[in-house]
Amino acid sequence: MADVQNALNENGIRLRDYRHGSHKTTCPACSSNRRKKNDPCLSVTVEAEGRAVWHCHHCGFSGGAGGEGYRPARERRVYRKPERPARRDRPETLLTWFGKRGISAETVQNMGIYKTRQWFPQTKQEEDCIAFPYEWDGELRNVKYRTADKHFRQEKDPEPVFFNADSIGAGEDLIIAEGEIDVMSFVEAGFHHVVSLPNGAPSGLEESEKRYEPFGTHWELITKVKRVLIATDMDEPGERLAQEIAKRVGRDRCYRVKMPTGIKDGNECLVKLGADDLRRSVEFAEPWPIEGLHDIDDFSAGVMDLYHGRGPQPRSTGWPELDRAFKYIPGQFVAVTGIPNHGKSRVLSQIIVQTARLRDERWAIFSPETGHENQIADLCEIWAGNPFYDGPSLRMSPGDVQDAMLWLRERVFLIGTLEHTPSIDWLLERARAAVIRYGVTNIVLDPYNEIEASRPSTLTETEFVSQLISKCKRFGKLHDCTVWMVIHPRKLGPPVDGREPVPQLYDLAGSAHWRNKADAGIVVYRDYQKGVTFVISQKIRRQPVCGMVGSIQLQFVGADRRFEQIPGSYQPLGREEYL
Repeated sequence: MADVQNALNENGIRLRDYRHGSHKTTCPACSSNRRKKNDPCLSVTVEAEGRAVWHCHHCGFSGGAGGEGYRPARERRVYRKPERPARRDRPETLLTWFGKRGISAETVQNMGIYKTRQWFPQTKQEEDCIAFPYEWDGELRNVKYRTADKHFRQEKDPEPVFFNADSIGAGEDLIIAEGEIDVMSFVEAGFHHVVSLPNGAPSGLEESEKRYEPFGTHWELITKVKRVLIATDMDEPGERLAQEIAKRVGRDRCYRVKMPTGIKDGNECLVKLGADDLRRSVEFAEPWPIEGLHDIDDFSAGVMDLYHGRGPQPRSTGWPELDRAFKYIPGQFVAVTGIPNHGKSRVLSQIIVQTARLRDERWAIFSPETGHENQIADLCEIWAGNPFYDGPSLRMSPGDVQDAMLWLRERVFLIGTLEHTPSIDWLLERARAAVIRYGVTNIVLDPYNEIEASRPSTLTETEFVSQLISKCKRFGKLHDCTVWMVIHPRKLGPPVDGREPVPQLYDLAGSAHWRNKADAGIVVYRDYQKGVTFVISQKIRRQPVCGMVGSIQLQFVGADRRFEQIPGSYQPLGREEYL
């Protein structure tokens, strides 16, 4: 049943239920463009063999999916391309309206702007409006409509593209403005490579990535531009949008276009001060930030955000008991260690699932020792609370595995290659793509010794590790992304009273810098005699905001394949029961 549903959903078909037999529903190919949008013109037959076939009696849309050998793919969104209007009216009233905003009739015509009438949900009636076509690669992908009263709407289910997307040029500077009229203002001032997002600036903090999806659509083009000049409005929503844009394209490539004092945006600058002043604003765009040199004003907004609790906040691992000893903040570098088979990777995998459930966090994992399939199997177990393999407890069903992977595929992404041992630069480049394309906020590199470590003869391993950590920390800060590095300890001393010694951060292979430069250092240690696993925070840079160094106890429940925290087990460092 789940396979049939997945197969139909991949083709944009939704049913009330998915039982065997005949069904009627709307057609994803034509219903949105019909006058009778709710007419169930699509006939769907769900067959006993797990296959479904369909046919639309209106447009002829037909097909089949599912059945033997079917494997669900990542859900494919069905984008609807609007039809081009037979004519584009540009009456004198429209040209006059733009003329008052400093925009010529030539620019209006070149950018395909026209007047039309559309139904607006805000007023529940048809309104005269301006149409802004979103063209890309010779095709119309979306149209955004605006009334005189600044009501907005777009086409239904449009492909997420930039306005003026065809202007993006390899090797050229790219200006990203906040709205279509600002784009036209920069074009009027003589700039050719200018785009904007279809949904403007966020009014507050947001969890969805929908506003920023055009960055994924145009990712290949954006990677080839020379500089990104961010020209959003000079107000709080505009600043918030500027921060999000810089985070996605890389702050090292960004410049901030600042308007003259008292001017909010590009169009206001064009109207009140003229094209020369707008050009000067672009010419004197400031690097983001000026490398290595800052004044207090550069950080005043961030300091006040921290004071008012608006800045990056410590994040829970999903275990309240562990939160007393360790929480993390985006941009930090976290060193994780433990004796082999003591559960460090498993603890980290459970943190991945728990944080994805708590806050819909997204993770990218480099884990060659575990392997992609085994890593996914472990995450499936933790998500479902059932074993993946046969054992004393009932294992997951094939449907359970598919459900788990459907949930994971939007939140977990895997990095790795069999062709070579990847370098840290290679890994961070893939991690950067994961941040921009999928909104990833956590990168796991497990373990350090699987990263290519060749170095000049003049560079010691200690110096190599120091540079590697610095690259990871710089990456995390540029992209507001936490980097988790798993490091094996060196060979420890002999067991005492049948117990292996607890690794210390200075015991990690390669360098003392693992402890010195990490923002947090975590040790996972299993006491087989007591049947408990200790998670020990041996270093917390930001105490007490991110917890106080100490340990907590977890118990592994084999039937659930998950760790459970032992309430009240937190002990400050120096009073641990495992010593």
